[in-house]
Amino acid sequence: MATLSTSPPRPDRPGRGLAENLIALAGTPDDDSSVPVRLRSITQFAADLLPPVSYASMTVHDKDSYSTVAMSSEVALAVDEAQYAEQAGPCLDALGASQPTALPRIDATVKWPRFREAALRLGLRASLSIPLFAGRGVPIAALNLYGHDTGTMAPLSAAVLAAFESSGEDGAGSGLDGLGPGPRQLLDGLTGAFEVRARIQQALGVIMAAEETNADFAYTILRSRAAATALSLTAAAGSVLTRAGDEKGPT
Repeated sequence: MATLSTSPPRPDRPGRGLAENLIALAGTPDDDSSVPVRLRSITQFAADLLPPVSYASMTVHDKDSYSTVAMSSEVALAVDEAQYAEQAGPCLDALGASQPTALPRIDATVKWPRFREAALRLGLRASLSIPLFAGRGVPIAALNLYGHDTGTMAPLSAAVLAAFESSGEDGAGSGLDGLGPGPRQLLDGLTGAFEVRARIQQALGVIMAAEETNADFAYTILRSRAAATALSLTAAAGSVLTRAGDEKGPT
């Protein structure tokens, strides 16, 4: 059963836009109290700013169940719940594979019959589910984007898939040419999030080597250092890397 959480009023949204919230999420500890608010903000910004998208929602996985923690419409919730009932669908695939799942034509898919029937009954023709991550660097949610028009959703899906394939490297944004500022915010946010994740993972590698420990304990150390110094994980990771560079010295 999905948990209904409506998006907060606009003044309560952290950050100034879609890109800022995606980047900030990547540098936020997974268990931080601001994460649910950021997920709601991202969902509403996506629905507001992406012209191809008719409805948006956010799926999370908790133990053995999936739930919708934010939605722009009951339509999105109904399509999400069809996937939860079947324990299969594009949003579950995106979370499990850590890769976007794009359906340029929902009517052509035979893999998820309940999802297909629910989406088509509600007039939806295309979908895109994007895994999102916080400080640990592993998916914590899937942003689900549903559209009525296959033609306008296809370029957006192609650009997001290209961004994930390149992990935000230069050239990933060429597929968004002409799509407007909203899709550009989405791509900039994903690219920035990849950069934050890479920086945090690099810092964790330094801590693992210095402390002779594993990734989980290294994350706990970085999380503690961030809390003790009132820094974000991103800033704490930067401090670790700067100190490591200073200790290494010039070559």
